[in-house]
Amino acid sequence: MTTIPTSTWIRVDAPDATTAFALEKRLAHLHPTAIGRGPNWCVELEDFDHDRFDEITAAVEHWLLETGVRSTRMHVDGVVLTVAAYSAELEP
Repeated sequence: MTTIPTSTWIRVDAPDATTAFALEKRLAHLHPTAIGRGPNWCVELEDFDHDRFDEITAAVEHWLLETGVRSTRMHVDGVVLTVAAYSAELEP
């Protein structure tokens, strides 16, 4: 039986519209979409090659630092991960 490779869906929770659109812009080369459902915002994108996870995670970490948000949830094909901002400057 032949298996057909499928893509990976990634959704990153955002605290508001402004930060969602900032992340959408940061990941523009991957064709993400900022989505608002009432007060809840997220950015969704598809990893067609299954090789962009580290790039996306690094971009989310940088986005968290820029926006001053400490952490967010990243949903990867239904698995929920917590991504936190990290900076050597934040170390005590």
